[in-house]
Amino acid sequence: MITHNETDHIFEINYPEGKAYLEYTDDHGLVTVIHTIVPDALAGQGIAARLADAFYRWASENHYTIQSDCSYMTAWMKRHKIN
Repeated sequence: MITHNETDHIFEINYPEGKAYLEYTDDHGLVTVIHTIVPDALAGQGIAARLADAFYRWASENHYTIQSDCSYMTAWMKRHKIN
C-alpha cells in the first residue's frame, strides 16, 4: 500500500526488503520529483511506476504544476505523454 507523507514530501511503500519511495519538493504549488528509489531486491516489479502514478494523480487532483529532476519520473512522464 502506498502511503503519502505530505510533511516529508514522500510517497512510500514498505516491504520486508526495504522501503521504495518517491521524494518531491513543494514550492508553493510547483512540485518537483527529485528521487524515485526502489531497493535492488524489488527491481523490475513495477513499483516505481506505481509510485509515479500515485504522485501524478495526487498532484493533478490538487492542481499542482509538476516538474521532474528524476530520470525515472521524467521517462514515466514521456511514456504517458505528460508535459
